[in-house]
This record gives sequence, structure tokens and C-alpha cells, in this order.
Amino acid sequence: MSWASGSLPGAFALPAGTGDVLVGLLALPAAVMVAQGTRAGWAVGIAWNLLGLLDLTVAITMGTLSTPGPLQVFGADLRDVQFGTYPIVMTPAFAVPTSIILHGLSLWQLRCTARRAASISLASTSAVVPA
Repeated sequence: MSWASGSLPGAFALPAGTGDVLVGLLALPAAVMVAQGTRAGWAVGIAWNLLGLLDLTVAITMGTLSTPGPLQVFGADLRDVQFGTYPIVMTPAFAVPTSIILHGLSLWQLRCTARRAASISLASTSAVVPA
């Protein structure tokens, strides 16, 4: 909405918004696959988290490059950019760091689950093999 009104540069709004929608749409299918507990589901969970972190990286980079200041490359024609105004400022101040932390915790949990599954599989295999 802010891009359409001309208060946010398209160089930031389009890639950041597209990435957010893509990651959001893929969240439910990824969660269903992870819940199945298969190796493929684990891989999808890892890939989804990495996609989310990539989206955040693109958003941070494009936000930095389109915000008025010494690093501004895009959107120089926009003088009334809303990055530092409330409620827009809540996104880089709280939502982005929280999302990075949550993706990191999700990756950590997937790693712990995979290790647990591997140790259970190893224990059950060694119990079946005669000594």
C-alpha cells in the first residue's frame, strides 16, 4: 500500500513484499511436511527457513539501499520515505530481528530432531544386529 501511494520505493517494496508472501504461502506446506517426520520433510524445513532468512537479507539490504542517507542508491526521487515513522519503524526494529531469531530457533530445533532420530535409528539397528 505504501508503494502504491508513493511513500516507499518500489526497489524495496516489491522484492521485500514478494519474498514475504512467498515465505508465508510456503509455511503451511513446509510445516505439514516437517510434521511427517521424514528426511524429505526435514530437508523442506531447512530449505524453508533458509528461504525466510534470504528474504530477510534481501529486505534489509534493499531497505538500507533505499533509505535516505549515505548508502541510498534507490528511490532518490522520494523525499517522504516512511522508514523512520511509526508504525513502519516497528518492522525493522522488532519484526525483522524477531523473525531472524525464530528462523534460527527453528533451524536449531530441526537439527536437534534430526540428531535424536538418528540416534534412535542407530540404537534400534544395533539392537537387531547379533553380537
